[in-house]
Formats: sequence, structure tokens, C-alpha cells
Amino acid sequence: MSLSPSRRLLEACLFVGASRGAAALAATRGGRSLLVLGGSGFVGREVCRNAVERGYRVTSLSRRGVNPEPASALLAQVQWLAGDATDAATVKKLASSADAAVHAIGLLFDAESGLANLNVIVSGSRSVPTSTSTYDRITRQTSFNLIGALKSKMRLPGSARTPVCFVSAAEAGWPEVAYGERVEGFAPAWLKAYLAAKRSVEAELRSASGSIRPVVYRPSLIWNWQKFDVLPAIPIFNVACALGVPFVDKTVRVETLGKAIVAGLEDESVEGVQRYLQMEQLATRL
Repeated sequence: MSLSPSRRLLEACLFVGASRGAAALAATRGGRSLLVLGGSGFVGREVCRNAVERGYRVTSLSRRGVNPEPASALLAQVQWLAGDATDAATVKKLASSADAAVHAIGLLFDAESGLANLNVIVSGSRSVPTSTSTYDRITRQTSFNLIGALKSKMRLPGSARTPVCFVSAAEAGWPEVAYGERVEGFAPAWLKAYLAAKRSVEAELRSASGSIRPVVYRPSLIWNWQKFDVLPAIPIFNVACALGVPFVDKTVRVETLGKAIVAGLEDESVEGVQRYLQMEQLATRL
């Protein structure tokens, strides 16, 4: 039985519409490439896991360059590269083909803190800093390399800004809350240096917002049930936050943070600082 001309026209329109929808979805996810600096770390691997699940082509750059969970089918799909993110040329080469980027390189105690040996305990990835691993090099310089590389990319007129997610710290926002500056005044020197590096990156991201879409995540303690070193402190932070202590934020599960970061990449309306409430809300979208 032959179809009427009107029926043929209807089916053709439906086919074109479906094709355009599939193409749009592919462009949004499957056609997008993501560069993760520090992808093998505690936070970075969660970002990689969620991004792959959402259809991104993910490349991770880290010192080790190996899959931290070989049994994970999702992480097996990541391109794991070993390299130095403090080298601007290395970052620029990888960023040239990236549609989005995440900076998840973490360092709590740097080589100048006098506490560097504790990183093997407090670091979620059990990383050990080298003698040159300072907050300036590992946090600021690697971030500036990424921002500079993305700013230098050619963009078509009217094209969307490149989303860049940066993992900062809740304490970086102390000057913005009651008693925060006073509390920071009593902080040890290493913490002040740690926060200074985080804030310098946040400022650089804001200054580059004409070409990139900066999304800054400020988590407090990041944890999961395997991170035994922070488990005793979690109730203290959460109760203090619930009681309204202005300079203490609720803790964030690493799974929540990983989802929130990928959700922030996908939603063009997300920009600027994201505290624990925003992270929890963003995570529900995945």
C-alpha cells in the first residue's frame, strides 16, 4: 500500500527532527572532549568516571598517568597520560583539542609546609609530593597554564565559552563570611599559603571569563567511606555547619563532588563559586 504525499511529508519531518535531536545530543556529550588535570587523584577519578558515563571523551594528565582503578570499566575508557602539568607546552598541546577542562590537582601539604610526609595519609590518592611540589607550582602554575592555553585558543564568533571547573576550598571563602578573616589570622602558615594559591587561581579564572566559563567548587572536607583519616571529623564539621557557624561548611562526599563538576560542565548557566548546597543540587542532575 503506497503512502499519501501528506503522510510521506510527515514521516520525513519526523525523521529530520529525530536526526537533529540525536546530533544535538552527540554534540553535547559524545562529541565533546574533556581534559582533566589530576584525573588519577581522589577527586579527578570521580570526574573521569562521571564524564565517561555521560559520553565525554576524557583525557587525564597526571604524574603517574595510570588508571587508578584497573577493574573499572568506565575508567578503562579514559586516555591516561603521564606528564607534567607545570609545563605550559604540555598543557597547551592537550588543551588545544579540549572542549572543556577540569583542574583537580590537589595538594594539602606542600614541600615547604614541613608536613609533606603526611600526604601519604591524608591524600585520597596516597600521593607523595616531590621537593619541588609547592602550592605555587602545583596549584597556581598548573592552573594558570590551563587557563592561558584555553584563552589562546581560536574561537568562532558567537561560540560558547569553554567551561573550566576548578576545585578550590571552602576556606578560600573565609573573607566573605562573618569572622572568617579573624579565624584565618590564627591559621598556620602552610594553610595561609595553601589558600593564597587557591585564591590566585580563582582571581585568574574571573579575569578570563570573557573566553572561558569559570566554575569554582569550594568543598570543605571531601570524603568517602574508605577515607578513614577524615571520618572522625565529619560529624564535627556537619554539626557546626548545621548550627550556623559561618566559617564551617558541611562536608562533601567525593561522589557528590564528581557529579556536581560534570553537571557544571554541561549546564551553561552554571558559573562562579559553588558551595556545598550548590554542589548537592548539581549532583542530583546526573
